[in-house]
Amino acid sequence: MDTHASAPSRLTPLLVALCVVVTAVGVAWPAWDMFGPERKPILQGWDDSFYYFWLPSVIIDGDLDFTNQIEQASTLSSSVRDDALSAPRTDTGFVVNKYPPGWALGSLPFFLLAHALAPADSTGFEPLYLSAVWFGQLLYAAVGLWLACRIVARFFPATAAPATLVVWLASPLIYYQTARLSMSHSQVFVLAVLAFWCALRIRESDAPARVWALLGFASAMLFVTRNVALIYLAMPAAVILPHLRSYRAIAALLAGALIPAVLQLVAWRILFGSWIAYTYGGERFDFSQLHLVEVLFSPRHGWFYWHPLLLPAIAAFAIWGWRRLEGVTWLVSLAVIVFLHAAWPTWWLGSSFGYRAFEVPTLFAMIGFAALLHTAASRKRLRTALIAAAVLAVVWNLALFALFLTQRIPRQEPVPYSDAVHALLRWFAL
Repeated sequence: MDTHASAPSRLTPLLVALCVVVTAVGVAWPAWDMFGPERKPILQGWDDSFYYFWLPSVIIDGDLDFTNQIEQASTLSSSVRDDALSAPRTDTGFVVNKYPPGWALGSLPFFLLAHALAPADSTGFEPLYLSAVWFGQLLYAAVGLWLACRIVARFFPATAAPATLVVWLASPLIYYQTARLSMSHSQVFVLAVLAFWCALRIRESDAPARVWALLGFASAMLFVTRNVALIYLAMPAAVILPHLRSYRAIAALLAGALIPAVLQLVAWRILFGSWIAYTYGGERFDFSQLHLVEVLFSPRHGWFYWHPLLLPAIAAFAIWGWRRLEGVTWLVSLAVIVFLHAAWPTWWLGSSFGYRAFEVPTLFAMIGFAALLHTAASRKRLRTALIAAAVLAVVWNLALFALFLTQRIPRQEPVPYSDAVHALLRWFAL
């Protein structure tokens, strides 16, 4: 018997501890900004602010006029604030908010808790509000990682935990589920894995109505958090379709989706004067100028360039998934999402830690790496090579994470390997 076969599993407590440390550092960094000498709010920049504006506008002001939020927010620089206020209004006279309300809806319980404790004259940008929302999104991130591990364990129970933790540590998620929870990517990942878990639960047993309702809610929330994430619902749709045989299941599914769907439609109607709206204005997909290689392999945030462990993990996932329904639908959704982002004019997505838009495919890489560990269980050399690759990939990603947090590498421009290494050497030289 090979006594080393469970080596990856024996590393799990160490990986858990490392995840906790990374999370603590990632959260402490923006917390220091807010509570330290500079008193900078946790939310910074255009995207973060407009995701958040829904909350104070609706809960405190009772409207969807974001003008006073833009004027009050310390989350925007003066030049960005001026640009937002001078931009053309919608046909109904409102400031354009191109971001859907799903992230704010997910953060709503924590915002309401802070609001109940806040002074009457609060604006919603005080540390109490921002900290409560940040903590809530951190809780969601932890639940999402646990659900991801549960999903991987359905296929590879012995290697699920180490594979899930290693890939998380070697992926863009470590930034967007710790230091930048104010963007949509963490919540998109959580909602997608929740929808996948519900679909698998329905397929494997006679699921109660609450599971159907939860699937409906997660699916609708996924869409109203990031509209393009609708693509990932191909898997739940394909998996549950043979089981959608009763009016009770259909009613529960629709009931779960009702609130997020209605809120999105009403928001579109108020802001844009139409029940269905394209909110990104002149930003359009350009299928004549595809950047397929760049979104995967470019130093400018290329998914595999920044996070090289994901390449063999996704390759293994493709081999594993090709012969099963959920695998095929996941592969199709991955291909479509890569194709769409390759056609986006700002294909590198501006300021980004790696390729932040491929948050859900991180789950696919987790499954693929679990498959590799499973295959290597009885092959000592392959197992040793995989563990070595995992260690190198995690160390590399944590180094990039530290450089990115401290702004020692550019956040929008290309970062070749040589530049990252030189930045590390300069840092240690100090």
